[in-house]
Amino acid sequence: MDSATIYQHVSDRYSATARGETSTHHVETVAQAFGYSSKELASIPGESNLGLSCGNPLALANLQGTETVIDLGCGAGFDVFLAAKKLGKDGKVIGVDMNEHMLAKAAQCALKTNATNVHFLNSRITAINLPNESADVVISNCVINLIPDAEKHLVFKEVYRLLRPGGRLAVSDILTKRPLPEHMKQNMALYVGCIAGASSKEEYENWLQDAGFNDIVILDAGSDLNVYTSGELKSGCCSGAGDQNAELPQMCCGGNDSDGSIFTDMKRDQRDLDLNEWAGSFKIFAVKRVWGNERKGS
Repeated sequence: MDSATIYQHVSDRYSATARGETSTHHVETVAQAFGYSSKELASIPGESNLGLSCGNPLALANLQGTETVIDLGCGAGFDVFLAAKKLGKDGKVIGVDMNEHMLAKAAQCALKTNATNVHFLNSRITAINLPNESADVVISNCVINLIPDAEKHLVFKEVYRLLRPGGRLAVSDILTKRPLPEHMKQNMALYVGCIAGASSKEEYENWLQDAGFNDIVILDAGSDLNVYTSGELKSGCCSGAGDQNAELPQMCCGGNDSDGSIFTDMKRDQRDLDLNEWAGSFKIFAVKRVWGNERKGS
């Protein structure tokens, strides 16, 4: 698959998700499976949680009150609003996403909060219109795997540019446990579902090291990826994708769940596939070197 095709499919599916309806039970189940507490979920607009997490990068980030945080691929603002709560009024959170429908939903959610320290920016995460060394922390949650392979290294170079010396990268992402067969790599349902585009741990380490990061830690979180495809499929549901995406399969899971076919395609076509056999949710942490310290971690 070429990069343009990947970007178009990802944009279409996630636009459908932003415009569609979701089951509160389903999205909360997914979030809690990946480390979010019920208290955290209750503290932010429910509409910002679309059940698209694969971990909790904020648990790695150790945010401090006056820091500036950038969230790569922020979607409807789920981690942005949680980070803003943790920082308080003296900190700042910038959510970056290429999808206008996601950002529109994030803006609607922002109106429901009293957060004055939240901003959103429409951009791909490989080249962001922000100044050098403008952030203390960069977070991302299950997004980098969606970037075409030929461009993934650019994400880490961009993060390094944006971070101040000593700044931290805290990521939750899907990585492969073993090489994926070609038919899985070419499956678009698995790609938009964050599996087919997943990289190996070794690739991640190389990209981080090449960008200049120190103190690199990559750990399997041991979470159950099959939470994405659990639940009973039902027919006759509307995905909320609209006529623009009429060519996409339109199905629902568990009653009112409608995620624009991001995971429902996998529920239909890959129901017997054990996602945990091929991939896992990983915690990734790294630090931008302070000049004069040439040590690299791995």
